Amino acid sequence: MYEGTFAPWEHYPKFLYFDEVQNPLSVLEDFFNSDWLEDHQKDLKRWRDAVIADDYFKDERFGPATLLFNYNLTVRLLEAMYLIWVKYEHDWQRPKPLTDEELSEQMEEWDNPDNLSDAELKNPYMVIEKVFKTYNLPQYRSIFEEWLNEALSIKTNEEEIRVNELVPVYENMLLLYSAAWLIHKRAEWRSGERKFQKLKKERQYEEHANNEPIILKEPLKDVAPNLTAAAKLGLDEVVDLITKKITGVRSITLLGTHPSPFTYYLVILLDDSERLAEHEVGNRIEDLCRPLVSVITIVHKVSVAKQAIPSGSRFWNNTLSKGLNVYRVPEFSLPAFQLLSREAYIEKSITDWERWGVQGKEFLKGAKYYIDNGNYTLGAFMLHQAAESTLIAIIKAVTGYRFSAHNLSRMIKMTLLFTEELKNVFELNTTEGSQVFTLLQVAYSEARYRGSFVADEETVKLLLPKVELFLGIAQAIYNRFIQNKKGG
Repeated sequence: MYEGTFAPWEHYPKFLYFDEVQNPLSVLEDFFNSDWLEDHQKDLKRWRDAVIADDYFKDERFGPATLLFNYNLTVRLLEAMYLIWVKYEHDWQRPKPLTDEELSEQMEEWDNPDNLSDAELKNPYMVIEKVFKTYNLPQYRSIFEEWLNEALSIKTNEEEIRVNELVPVYENMLLLYSAAWLIHKRAEWRSGERKFQKLKKERQYEEHANNEPIILKEPLKDVAPNLTAAAKLGLDEVVDLITKKITGVRSITLLGTHPSPFTYYLVILLDDSERLAEHEVGNRIEDLCRPLVSVITIVHKVSVAKQAIPSGSRFWNNTLSKGLNVYRVPEFSLPAFQLLSREAYIEKSITDWERWGVQGKEFLKGAKYYIDNGNYTLGAFMLHQAAESTLIAIIKAVTGYRFSAHNLSRMIKMTLLFTEELKNVFELNTTEGSQVFTLLQVAYSEARYRGSFVADEETVKLLLPKVELFLGIAQAIYNRFIQNKKGG
């Protein structure tokens, strides 16, 4: 396949810039900044279907340019992954496979791809080796050039690519996408940890912008369900609806409720054979239940819980054990809960806050810098990052659960399990509050992906003090939570 530490000329990248050849991880970053893993997989399926269809590829929004964009992304990813594999094969300091404990810890941070084995999740380089054993890099480039031509053409029977030739390539690319995502996420995580440790050593962080203490208006609620008779009847209807419509459900646990609007918070475990991504199942369940009642779901495969419980995960042990199990198929079982001591829980909560809460404050400083210099679009983007990091911090510190999406509204709804204070900051019942929160919500995607997006100066300047207050209240909630845990 290759010789020595360098690929021979016929394997050399043709679509990458020189700096990308030097740093192929940057190509992975661009690939996953352009879309989520699940969306890339859907795009590949659309492409595959267009290859074997009688008609040509159509996209109502952007036309054939969509397919050309996906073609370039795909071959660039292939070339980058080949370079990563070559380096791995000849690097005496190659990354070691994750241990069971490390994999379980990682699964607290993000959902792992469901098309990889445990061994491949621990060592995604196994996948790259498998993919390039089937075809080499020049062959893949030729195949995808053929796919591009076929998808953009009206086919005759003689011109169609045979399905038995297409399927192995398609399945290999799904595996490669997943391996690339793992390598990218782990590199991103290591980089974030290094930056955090450096900042932690070099600087002392402000508790609040003006150092004035924030007094919470209400005590924190415990994350535990407390059902009235009416709420119990309503929950029975919800569970019945979910289990009839979603066949892969193996367990449903109620974490708690919120009174206005009345909301059930459900942890749902799916059979490992379920083909839909967890977030898709969660969205489907919430849509199904919407005519009855508001539902917020946390959806995972059974294997996630079975791996996380023995490893001492706070969410899957302490938080889930407080929940009310409301549905379980007869043959279903979980390992015995391994409850953390109060001291261990506090220690992990402190670590989470120092990692993500401190990062939120740094993003706020960046937002102020850009706003002071008149760059309101980047200022809005940094304000979103400040709010998102802070929400990750407070949810993880209190519950042990790690949100991996960028949906601020959903994350704020999650905090209603234990406090109303954060929701109240943005005054969403007012025109101004709704306007500034809308900007905060869209700032992440619009600033990154839409070149024409320009944040309004007036709205950004209204948003800044609200995000400052938001971070200050989150700090006060964290302080109160740690104080309560210590028994003070």
